[in-house]
Amino acid sequence: MNLELKSSAKDLFFIDPNLPKIIPSSALFGKEKSIVINHDGQRYVLRITKLRKLILTK
Repeated sequence: MNLELKSSAKDLFFIDPNLPKIIPSSALFGKEKSIVINHDGQRYVLRITKLRKLILTK
């Protein structure tokens, strides 16, 4: 099976319901370099580094 994934900031992709969701980072960040994620009452910061890597901190 050949699946091609084309992403845009507006779209979330569900290729196979048995696989995890694929969400483009641009859909989360937009033009920002960091976002705050609230998980189970805890706040985490997800940020993009200068080298375009993702860092998650508590």
